[in-house]
Amino acid sequence: MSQKRIVLDQKYLPKAEEIITQTGISTYSQLFTILLVNYGDTLVKSLRGSHE
Repeated sequence: MSQKRIVLDQKYLPKAEEIITQTGISTYSQLFTILLVNYGDTLVKSLRGSHE
């Protein structure tokens, strides 16, 4: 399995920490994966607007 690293901008760290604390997610990698899997399609549709 191939792995990739992401860089979290310092200004978003407090929000990520808040989500981790409130949800029990244990790592930033887990948080990103959960967000990607659960909200990735919604993000794409939202960014595309009504072009579909």
